[in-house]
Amino acid sequence: MLESLNQFIVRCSFSVWKFVMLVAGFAGTLRVMQLIGERFKEYSGGSLPFDLQNSLNSEQVYAQLANYTDYANTLYYIFSAIDFFFPLLAGLMLATICAFVLRHSAPQFYESALQRNLFPILLIPTLFDWLENLTLLATIITWPESPDSAITAAVLAKQVKLGTTALATGATVLVILYGMLNGIKKLFTR
Repeated sequence: MLESLNQFIVRCSFSVWKFVMLVAGFAGTLRVMQLIGERFKEYSGGSLPFDLQNSLNSEQVYAQLANYTDYANTLYYIFSAIDFFFPLLAGLMLATICAFVLRHSAPQFYESALQRNLFPILLIPTLFDWLENLTLLATIITWPESPDSAITAAVLAKQVKLGTTALATGATVLVILYGMLNGIKKLFTR
Protein backbone atom coordinates (compact mmCIF):
# COMPACT_ATOMS: atom_id res chain seq x y z
CA MET A 1 0.00 0.00 0.00
CA LEU A 2 2.83 2.37 0.86
CA GLU A 3 4.39 1.78 -2.56
CA SER A 4 1.07 2.44 -4.32
CA LEU A 5 0.60 5.67 -2.37
CA ASN A 6 4.15 6.72 -3.17
CA GLN A 7 3.54 6.03 -6.88
CA PHE A 8 0.29 8.01 -6.79
CA ILE A 9 2.15 10.99 -5.33
CA VAL A 10 4.83 10.71 -7.99
CA ARG A 11 2.21 10.53 -10.76
CA CYS A 12 0.56 13.66 -9.35
CA SER A 13 3.93 15.42 -9.40
CA PHE A 14 4.19 14.78 -13.14
CA SER A 15 0.70 16.12 -13.93
CA VAL A 16 -0.31 19.75 -13.67
CA TRP A 17 -3.98 18.72 -13.80
CA LYS A 18 -3.68 16.22 -10.96
CA PHE A 19 -1.87 18.79 -8.86
CA VAL A 20 -4.49 21.44 -9.67
CA MET A 21 -7.19 18.98 -8.61
CA LEU A 22 -5.39 18.37 -5.30
CA VAL A 23 -5.10 22.11 -4.68
CA ALA A 24 -8.74 22.70 -5.64
CA GLY A 25 -9.88 19.86 -3.38
CA PHE A 26 -7.75 21.17 -0.53
CA ALA A 27 -8.98 24.76 -0.94
CA GLY A 28 -12.58 23.70 -1.47
CA THR A 29 -12.76 21.47 1.60
CA LEU A 30 -11.02 24.12 3.69
CA ARG A 31 -13.53 26.76 2.59
CA VAL A 32 -16.55 24.54 3.27
CA MET A 33 -15.17 23.68 6.73
CA GLN A 34 -14.69 27.39 7.47
CA LEU A 35 -18.26 28.16 6.40
CA ILE A 36 -19.65 25.33 8.52
CA GLY A 37 -17.49 26.50 11.41
CA GLU A 38 -18.98 29.98 11.31
CA ARG A 39 -22.53 28.62 11.09
CA PHE A 40 -21.75 26.12 13.84
CA LYS A 41 -21.16 28.90 16.38
CA GLU A 42 -24.85 29.84 16.23
CA TYR A 43 -25.86 26.40 17.50
CA SER A 44 -23.06 25.59 19.91
CA GLY A 45 -23.04 28.51 22.31
CA GLY A 46 -20.50 30.44 20.25
CA SER A 47 -17.86 27.72 19.89
CA LEU A 48 -16.17 26.64 16.72
CA PRO A 49 -15.98 22.91 15.95
CA PHE A 50 -13.33 21.26 18.12
CA ASP A 51 -11.14 20.64 15.08
CA LEU A 52 -10.75 24.39 14.53
CA GLN A 53 -9.60 25.05 18.10
CA ASN A 54 -5.86 24.43 18.25
CA SER A 55 -5.54 25.11 21.99
CA LEU A 56 -8.38 22.74 22.91
CA ASN A 57 -8.18 20.91 26.24
CA SER A 58 -10.39 18.33 27.95
CA GLU A 59 -12.16 20.86 30.18
CA GLN A 60 -13.16 22.91 27.15
CA VAL A 61 -14.60 19.82 25.46
CA TYR A 62 -16.87 19.13 28.43
CA ALA A 63 -17.92 22.77 28.77
CA GLN A 64 -18.65 23.20 25.06
CA LEU A 65 -20.54 19.94 24.62
CA ALA A 66 -23.05 21.10 27.22
CA ASN A 67 -24.05 23.88 24.80
CA TYR A 68 -24.40 21.76 21.66
CA THR A 69 -27.87 21.63 20.15
CA ASP A 70 -29.08 18.76 17.98
CA TYR A 71 -28.42 20.93 14.93
CA ALA A 72 -24.87 21.59 16.16
CA ASN A 73 -24.34 17.83 16.26
CA THR A 74 -25.67 17.50 12.71
CA LEU A 75 -23.36 20.26 11.50
CA TYR A 76 -20.46 18.60 13.29
CA TYR A 77 -21.14 15.29 11.54
CA ILE A 78 -21.09 17.07 8.17
CA PHE A 79 -17.95 18.96 9.17
CA SER A 80 -16.25 15.70 10.22
CA ALA A 81 -17.16 13.97 6.97
CA ILE A 82 -15.40 16.74 5.06
CA ASP A 83 -12.53 16.71 7.54
CA PHE A 84 -11.68 13.16 6.50
CA PHE A 85 -10.89 14.46 2.98
CA PHE A 86 -9.21 17.75 3.92
CA PRO A 87 -6.08 16.38 5.67
CA LEU A 88 -5.62 13.71 3.02
CA LEU A 89 -5.70 16.31 0.25
CA ALA A 90 -3.36 18.58 2.24
CA GLY A 91 -0.85 15.79 2.79
CA LEU A 92 -0.99 14.67 -0.83
CA MET A 93 -0.47 18.26 -1.93
CA LEU A 94 2.64 18.68 0.26
CA ALA A 95 4.05 15.33 -0.83
CA THR A 96 3.43 16.14 -4.50
CA ILE A 97 5.23 19.47 -4.14
CA CYS A 98 8.20 17.73 -2.51
CA ALA A 99 8.34 15.07 -5.23
CA PHE A 100 8.23 17.70 -7.97
CA VAL A 101 10.85 19.98 -6.43
CA LEU A 102 13.23 17.14 -5.53
CA ARG A 103 12.96 15.61 -9.00
CA HIS A 104 14.00 18.92 -10.56
CA SER A 105 16.51 20.19 -8.03
CA ALA A 106 17.98 17.15 -6.30
CA PRO A 107 17.55 14.04 -8.44
CA GLN A 108 19.68 11.95 -6.09
CA PHE A 109 17.37 12.71 -3.15
CA TYR A 110 14.33 12.20 -5.34
CA GLU A 111 15.52 8.74 -6.43
CA SER A 112 16.26 7.79 -2.85
CA ALA A 113 12.82 8.94 -1.67
CA LEU A 114 11.21 7.17 -4.62
CA GLN A 115 13.00 3.87 -3.98
CA ARG A 116 12.33 3.98 -0.22
CA ASN A 117 8.68 5.09 -0.60
CA LEU A 118 9.31 8.15 1.56
CA PHE A 119 6.86 10.65 0.08
CA PRO A 120 3.89 9.26 2.10
CA ILE A 121 5.69 10.29 5.30
CA LEU A 122 4.17 13.72 4.71
CA LEU A 123 0.75 12.12 5.28
CA ILE A 124 1.47 11.21 8.91
CA PRO A 125 -0.51 14.27 10.10
CA THR A 126 -3.48 12.88 8.15
CA LEU A 127 -3.50 9.76 10.32
CA PHE A 128 -3.57 11.80 13.51
CA ASP A 129 -6.26 14.09 12.09
CA TRP A 130 -8.38 11.02 11.35
CA LEU A 131 -7.77 9.72 14.87
CA GLU A 132 -8.78 13.10 16.25
CA ASN A 133 -11.95 13.01 14.13
CA LEU A 134 -12.90 9.51 15.27
CA THR A 135 -12.33 10.20 18.95
CA LEU A 136 -14.22 13.50 18.81
CA LEU A 137 -17.12 11.84 17.00
CA ALA A 138 -17.17 9.12 19.65
CA THR A 139 -17.22 11.82 22.31
CA ILE A 140 -20.14 13.66 20.72
CA ILE A 141 -22.13 10.51 20.02
CA THR A 142 -21.77 9.23 23.57
CA TRP A 143 -22.34 12.60 25.26
CA PRO A 144 -23.15 13.07 28.18
CA GLU A 145 -21.71 9.67 29.12
CA SER A 146 -18.56 10.37 27.10
CA PRO A 147 -15.62 8.45 28.49
CA ASP A 148 -12.75 10.55 29.75
CA SER A 149 -10.41 8.35 27.71
CA ALA A 150 -12.04 9.36 24.40
CA ILE A 151 -11.74 13.05 25.24
CA THR A 152 -8.14 12.64 26.40
CA ALA A 153 -7.31 10.69 23.23
CA ALA A 154 -8.94 13.37 21.07
CA VAL A 155 -6.98 16.17 22.69
CA LEU A 156 -3.73 14.17 22.45
CA ALA A 157 -4.39 13.29 18.79
CA LYS A 158 -5.02 16.98 18.09
CA GLN A 159 -1.69 17.98 19.64
CA VAL A 160 0.24 15.28 17.77
CA LYS A 161 -1.57 16.28 14.55
CA LEU A 162 -0.56 19.91 15.05
CA GLY A 163 3.06 18.95 15.74
CA THR A 164 3.36 16.60 12.78
CA THR A 165 1.60 19.13 10.54
CA ALA A 166 4.19 21.74 11.50
CA LEU A 167 6.98 19.27 10.70
CA ALA A 168 5.47 18.25 7.34
CA THR A 169 4.86 21.86 6.35
CA GLY A 170 8.32 22.89 7.52
CA ALA A 171 9.93 20.04 5.57
CA THR A 172 8.05 21.09 2.45
CA VAL A 173 9.14 24.71 2.87
CA LEU A 174 12.76 23.57 3.28
CA VAL A 175 12.52 21.45 0.13
CA ILE A 176 11.06 24.42 -1.79
CA LEU A 177 13.82 26.73 -0.50
CA TYR A 178 16.45 24.17 -1.41
CA GLY A 179 14.96 23.90 -4.89
CA MET A 180 14.93 27.68 -5.30
CA LEU A 181 18.52 28.05 -4.11
CA ASN A 182 19.63 25.20 -6.34
CA GLY A 183 17.86 26.85 -9.30
CA ILE A 184 19.53 30.19 -8.58
CA LYS A 185 22.90 28.48 -8.27
CA LYS A 186 22.43 26.81 -11.67
CA LEU A 187 21.60 30.19 -13.24
CA PHE A 188 24.88 31.70 -12.06
CA THR A 189 27.09 28.71 -12.87
CA ARG A 190 26.16 28.55 -16.58
